[in-house]
Amino acid sequence: MTRVIASVLARDRGQVLRDARRAAMLGADWLELRLDHWSPHEDLAPLFARIGLPVLVACRTPDDGGAWRGTLTERRELLTRALKAGAQGLDLEQWETWNPPAGGTRLRLRIRSFHSFTGVPKDLGRIRDELAGEGVVAKIVVTAHDLADAAPVFDLLRRTDQAVAPTVAFAMGRTAWPTRVLAAALGAPLVYGSLGAGEEAVPYQPPVDRLVGLYRVRELGRATRWFGLLGNPALHSLGPWLHNRAFRRLGVDAVYLPFETSKPEAVLDMLPPERVCGLSVTAPFKQRLLARCARVSDDARGTDAVNTMVASGDGLLGHNTDVVGVREALQAAGAGREVGAAAVVLGAGGAARAAALALQGLGYEVTMLGRSFDCARSFAEQHGVHLGSLSEQVIGRLAPRVVVHATPVGSHGRDGAERLLPGFTPGAGTIVLDMVYRPQRTRLLRDAAAAGAIAVPGVEMFLAQARAQVGLFTGKDLPVAELRRFLAGSALAAPVVRTP
Repeated sequence: MTRVIASVLARDRGQVLRDARRAAMLGADWLELRLDHWSPHEDLAPLFARIGLPVLVACRTPDDGGAWRGTLTERRELLTRALKAGAQGLDLEQWETWNPPAGGTRLRLRIRSFHSFTGVPKDLGRIRDELAGEGVVAKIVVTAHDLADAAPVFDLLRRTDQAVAPTVAFAMGRTAWPTRVLAAALGAPLVYGSLGAGEEAVPYQPPVDRLVGLYRVRELGRATRWFGLLGNPALHSLGPWLHNRAFRRLGVDAVYLPFETSKPEAVLDMLPPERVCGLSVTAPFKQRLLARCARVSDDARGTDAVNTMVASGDGLLGHNTDVVGVREALQAAGAGREVGAAAVVLGAGGAARAAALALQGLGYEVTMLGRSFDCARSFAEQHGVHLGSLSEQVIGRLAPRVVVHATPVGSHGRDGAERLLPGFTPGAGTIVLDMVYRPQRTRLLRDAAAAGAIAVPGVEMFLAQARAQVGLFTGKDLPVAELRRFLAGSALAAPVVRTP
């Protein structure tokens, strides 16, 4: 079973004791104390006696990503005193030739570490063999500038017999933290986490409570099925919160992670095919990954885009649950009562095409407004969808009864005040759906509600399409009301649909 280690930079006794209590409450199995800032002469025994978790000690130099400024001799003396004070674990770097005397100590976890802060060395197998030894856990930490760069880490772990050579291997980097979770699923004996945002011992270290709770790293194993979201960006997604809780509710041994990358095909090739059972797909890869599907559903074929891929015996099956997501979100707001009325989709990408098909299914005359239609002309001709320039004049002339916004404008991480058509004001009673769901109340929806329109937040569409995805991933169904509860604690926990 993978053990969870909470990493803490030790600065003073009070801070360490507070952090130790929090680590235990969050579910950590061990407390890693980084002694980089600790006085080499301060007695550790009274402190360790009050810590309820087994303590692993390390002291990193600047070359190893740490802050120790003392001499090598002082560092070794500090670590020796830590062991005599009751530390049960010791982490030494690859270059360290010194081995402390184990007699009279409680030492039971010995780690040898290698860190690369510039990239991913090609010879990870050789590095692991140099680190390995009797009773030693080899720890290899590399830096992935794109998630796809972590491929050698997965190759190493897949070739490792953990019973013979226990190995922890993962990648650092903003998009690479999911490698820590997947390493646990591949048998790595340890996973490291932080106490919370802003308290990471190293950048982008995931919180302990999320590793233990949402991703249940202790329970992952050879039978665990892998799912995730391919996109750029993807780290902001609510998918992990929803799908991991849905798996637990349904009793499915699976884990769902965000795979943010600029190289989706390389990530697909990197992930072990025997473990990956399904993937969500978001912008900008919905069209691009259609080529990786052996077969596609009618909705995926109709939109020429996929947002869901499910593994099968003859390859990946492509689906597009965005269509049903848009349709059900609009129906809940009263759409579909005016057959032949005008509807407008803002945008011309894969999400926009899904919205156009959903609106046509509800009986609307659909026009897509965009700045470029290079990728949408054949779709429009095939499905009888009109095209128009993205302007206030055109949308005003159409006087649509339904407007669906299907671009990233106004989404999380962008200017919250931006609007695609700042001069457009929908008429009273117009249904306005913004497919952006973070933030929930976008500028477009706030302005629409102020004008007396029916403002439909993107989370309604997200939940409806997620229900369809859960069905494709598991063969089981959960109602939208239950999926909404999985988002409890966020700003998206409750629907916000304003009627005039």
